[in-house]
Amino acid sequence: MKLKQDLYNMRFAIIIILIYFIFAQTLFGNICPFIIIKNKPCPACGLTRASLCICTGEFSKAIEYNESVFLWWITIILFIVDRYIHKIKFFIIIPIITCIITIMIYLIKIFN
Repeated sequence: MKLKQDLYNMRFAIIIILIYFIFAQTLFGNICPFIIIKNKPCPACGLTRASLCICTGEFSKAIEYNESVFLWWITIILFIVDRYIHKIKFFIIIPIITCIITIMIYLIKIFN
């Protein structure tokens, strides 16, 4: 199964990320490097909370946490389809566009 193989291949990266999360949360009370270093939120801040709100049906609250959350959900769903179900032509452009839009939203928030 492709998913099982992917998880196996990424095992060291997953372990390192988990160690970082535990270390950062324990020492600094936060896992976001932007907040730890600069004490300011990053473009992705709020995506986890927003995703949890989507899972519970609180869509307007999800947008309050991070406006780009729906774009990220669409990107992740399309990635899953592309990787495990059926290849999607020109898929690589979708995450790039999502990143650009997320950064643009972030910059608009900072300069307003």
